[in-house]
Amino acid sequence: MIVAPLSSGSAGNSYYFESDGTSILVDAGLGPRETRKRLEQVGKTIEQVQAIVITHEHYDHIRGAGSIARKYHIPIYLTQGTLDASRINRDVTTTIVFPNDSTFTIGELNIHARRTLHDAADPACFVIESRDGTRVGVASDLGHADAPVIRHLSDCDGLFFEANHDLDMLRMGSYPWSLKRRIMSRFGHLSNDDSMTAVQRMIGADLKNLCLIHLSQKNNHESIVRDMATRLLSRLGATNQLELSIAKQFEATGVYEIARRRPARPRLPALNTQMALF
Repeated sequence: MIVAPLSSGSAGNSYYFESDGTSILVDAGLGPRETRKRLEQVGKTIEQVQAIVITHEHYDHIRGAGSIARKYHIPIYLTQGTLDASRINRDVTTTIVFPNDSTFTIGELNIHARRTLHDAADPACFVIESRDGTRVGVASDLGHADAPVIRHLSDCDGLFFEANHDLDMLRMGSYPWSLKRRIMSRFGHLSNDDSMTAVQRMIGADLKNLCLIHLSQKNNHESIVRDMATRLLSRLGATNQLELSIAKQFEATGVYEIARRRPARPRLPALNTQMALF
């Protein structure tokens, strides 16, 4: 499976996934022109994209979804709650609703959705599974990584996971206290400390790529996150097992080629594949 973070952070989020001839975007927080530009940075084209899968309705995750979908005739997959809370025009945009906590199929990809804790209508994280059993998890905008989310994102070969803010930087920063409380709440974003605690619980024998995403521009720094993650992996004896990286905001991070270490498991039929089409 090929994964390419195109943008990660409060200015826009978008991740490209490709396997066995199926290409999708998870989130579309950039407009059509910038999305095309970022795809070209990783050697891909927007015409390859066959679907957009949305985590939740916040602007930095959904801003470009409607315009990209209409311009390139791409369906948008999202939960009913996300659709209802969004400004997507259903009359001119193809939207396909999936139930949260379900599995659905797009081409050769199985998409496993799990509800997350965030101040959105019906937010989700995903494990994207290819035909050969390769599993890649992507999760951001988590106020708390609860046990169902931890279980859902475990046993992955690649993991793209939020490390949003440094608590001291956030507390001492310029944000109003109402926003600080929202970010630090159970329905806000993961601090670096909480992210490392969750990552420790999710690292398994198959994980080979760990990319930390959605870093705050004002309340975090790549060097802090990288140092914390490096120390965690060293303590766990996992430094040689996996590649550590930090997703970028203003350019594509790069291309990850992720493959299953163990033999492929039997491919089970997707559940809840009969979804509402609007």
